[in-house]
Amino acid sequence: MKAYANKMIEAHTASTAKLKAAAAGMTPAITPNPALSPEQQQKLNELKGLNGTAFDKAYKTEQAAGHQQTLDALKAYVATGDAPQLKSFAGEMIPIVTAHLNMVKSLKA
Repeated sequence: MKAYANKMIEAHTASTAKLKAAAAGMTPAITPNPALSPEQQQKLNELKGLNGTAFDKAYKTEQAAGHQQTLDALKAYVATGDAPQLKSFAGEMIPIVTAHLNMVKSLKA
Protein backbone atom coordinates (compact mmCIF):
# COMPACT_ATOMS: atom_id res chain seq x y z
CA MET A 1 0.00 0.00 0.00
CA LYS A 2 2.84 2.40 0.75
CA ALA A 3 4.10 2.43 -2.86
CA TYR A 4 0.55 3.07 -4.05
CA ALA A 5 0.12 5.88 -1.52
CA ASN A 6 3.36 7.55 -2.62
CA LYS A 7 2.26 7.44 -6.29
CA MET A 8 -1.08 8.95 -5.34
CA ILE A 9 0.56 11.76 -3.38
CA GLU A 10 2.74 12.65 -6.37
CA ALA A 11 -0.16 12.46 -8.82
CA HIS A 12 -2.52 14.43 -6.61
CA THR A 13 0.09 17.13 -6.01
CA ALA A 14 0.53 17.49 -9.77
CA SER A 15 -3.21 17.55 -10.48
CA THR A 16 -3.78 20.14 -7.76
CA ALA A 17 -1.13 22.37 -9.33
CA LYS A 18 -2.84 22.00 -12.75
CA LEU A 19 -6.23 22.82 -11.24
CA LYS A 20 -4.87 25.90 -9.48
CA ALA A 21 -3.29 27.10 -12.72
CA ALA A 22 -6.50 26.57 -14.70
CA ALA A 23 -8.63 28.27 -12.04
CA ALA A 24 -6.23 31.21 -11.65
CA GLY A 25 -6.46 31.87 -15.38
CA MET A 26 -10.20 32.45 -15.19
CA THR A 27 -11.89 35.82 -14.91
CA PRO A 28 -12.52 36.27 -12.09
CA ALA A 29 -9.84 33.94 -10.78
CA ILE A 30 -11.00 31.04 -8.63
CA THR A 31 -9.01 29.74 -5.70
CA PRO A 32 -9.78 26.09 -4.86
CA ASN A 33 -10.53 25.51 -1.18
CA PRO A 34 -7.91 23.11 0.21
CA ALA A 35 -9.88 22.34 3.39
CA LEU A 36 -11.34 18.89 3.90
CA SER A 37 -15.09 18.62 4.23
CA PRO A 38 -16.36 17.40 7.61
CA GLU A 39 -17.07 13.99 6.04
CA GLN A 40 -13.55 13.79 4.57
CA GLN A 41 -12.02 14.80 7.92
CA GLN A 42 -14.04 12.14 9.72
CA LYS A 43 -12.86 9.46 7.29
CA LEU A 44 -9.26 10.62 7.68
CA ASN A 45 -9.58 10.48 11.46
CA GLU A 46 -10.99 6.96 11.24
CA LEU A 47 -8.07 5.85 9.04
CA LYS A 48 -5.58 7.35 11.49
CA GLY A 49 -7.01 5.06 14.18
CA LEU A 50 -6.42 1.89 12.16
CA ASN A 51 -3.35 -0.17 11.35
CA GLY A 52 -2.37 -3.37 9.60
CA THR A 53 -5.00 -5.21 7.60
CA ALA A 54 -7.83 -3.07 8.99
CA PHE A 55 -6.09 0.06 7.68
CA ASP A 56 -5.35 -1.53 4.29
CA LYS A 57 -8.97 -2.58 3.83
CA ALA A 58 -10.43 0.78 4.88
CA TYR A 59 -7.85 2.71 2.83
CA LYS A 60 -8.67 0.71 -0.29
CA THR A 61 -12.40 1.21 0.23
CA GLU A 62 -12.02 4.97 0.69
CA GLN A 63 -9.62 5.34 -2.24
CA ALA A 64 -11.98 3.47 -4.55
CA ALA A 65 -14.97 5.54 -3.44
CA GLY A 66 -13.07 8.82 -3.69
CA HIS A 67 -11.66 8.11 -7.13
CA GLN A 68 -15.09 6.99 -8.41
CA GLN A 69 -16.70 10.16 -7.05
CA THR A 70 -13.99 12.28 -8.67
CA LEU A 71 -14.32 10.46 -11.98
CA ASP A 72 -18.09 10.99 -11.99
CA ALA A 73 -17.64 14.71 -11.23
CA LEU A 74 -15.04 15.14 -13.98
CA LYS A 75 -17.22 13.41 -16.57
CA ALA A 76 -20.21 15.51 -15.56
CA TYR A 77 -18.21 18.73 -15.86
CA VAL A 78 -16.87 17.77 -19.29
CA ALA A 79 -20.48 17.19 -20.39
CA THR A 80 -22.12 20.26 -18.84
CA GLY A 81 -19.45 22.62 -17.48
CA ASP A 82 -19.36 26.22 -18.58
CA ALA A 83 -15.70 27.21 -18.08
CA PRO A 84 -13.48 26.10 -20.98
CA GLN A 85 -10.31 26.03 -18.85
CA LEU A 86 -11.94 23.75 -16.29
CA LYS A 87 -13.55 21.56 -18.96
CA SER A 88 -10.09 21.09 -20.48
CA PHE A 89 -8.63 20.25 -17.07
CA ALA A 90 -11.44 17.78 -16.38
CA GLY A 91 -10.94 16.11 -19.76
CA GLU A 92 -7.20 15.73 -19.13
CA MET A 93 -7.84 14.22 -15.71
CA ILE A 94 -10.39 11.57 -16.73
CA PRO A 95 -7.84 9.01 -18.02
CA ILE A 96 -5.57 9.63 -15.02
CA VAL A 97 -8.34 9.19 -12.47
CA THR A 98 -9.60 6.12 -14.36
CA ALA A 99 -6.12 4.61 -14.13
CA HIS A 100 -5.95 5.38 -10.41
CA LEU A 101 -9.36 3.81 -9.85
CA ASN A 102 -8.29 0.67 -11.70
CA MET A 103 -5.06 0.61 -9.72
CA VAL A 104 -6.82 0.83 -6.36
CA LYS A 105 -9.30 -1.86 -7.37
CA SER A 106 -6.38 -4.19 -8.07
CA LEU A 107 -4.80 -3.68 -4.62
CA LYS A 108 -4.91 -6.59 -2.24
CA ALA A 109 -6.28 -5.57 1.14
